[in-house]
Amino acid sequence: MGVKMKSRKKIELINEILDRYDEGTCFYCGQILNGDLEAEDFDDGYSADWCPDCCKNIDPDDNWEEACLDAVDKVIHDSPFKP
Repeated sequence: MGVKMKSRKKIELINEILDRYDEGTCFYCGQILNGDLEAEDFDDGYSADWCPDCCKNIDPDDNWEEACLDAVDKVIHDSPFKP
């Protein structure tokens, strides 16, 4: 069983996730997602939620709100939080 995070740290992580939700950046690393059409590294071969840093699709179901809630849920329940 993993180590449980302190409540204060969980709140900090949840705030960071919500900031990244508002910015449309990767929940895991903060990288600008492929959906930023003005980004120099935009790649038509990947979906808008693809992270060029993690190389994963953050939101495979195209539901950004649900992906954010899933990330927050992982923090609350001390689940592994990696792409």
